[in-house]
Amino acid sequence: MNSLQVKALIAGIFWGLWPLLMNRGGMNGNASSVLFALIALIFVAPFSWGTWGNMADVKWPLVIGAGVLGAIGLLFFNSMLAKAPKESVGALFVVMIVTQTAMPTIYDIFVNDGHASPSKIAGFVLAAASAVFLLKS
Repeated sequence: MNSLQVKALIAGIFWGLWPLLMNRGGMNGNASSVLFALIALIFVAPFSWGTWGNMADVKWPLVIGAGVLGAIGLLFFNSMLAKAPKESVGALFVVMIVTQTAMPTIYDIFVNDGHASPSKIAGFVLAAASAVFLLKS
């Protein structure tokens, strides 16, 4: 396993855990989104000093768009977490993860002139099937 795969694995562990803790935190969705973003900013900021590079080369519309999409997703996700009973969080999380996993492939299909290979179609079918199996009691 190379270092990028290890980082992806660790990110998956932490991104898999924080929503479970947030669900038990007892806050409403919007407040938990603000506090999550603030705490993440405070924790991440020290690691960013000196790494900004040439800001003139930044594609600002894409960066702003990514931030807006992420913020909207965070608001919806934390709203779901705040309202979900602890018994339902796992199932709702599976729905979100399967959808999130499909998004890069959908993007790839659009980038490649709408061509979906048989393996990608099979991947979508298997992802949907895995969600169904994971959601069953």
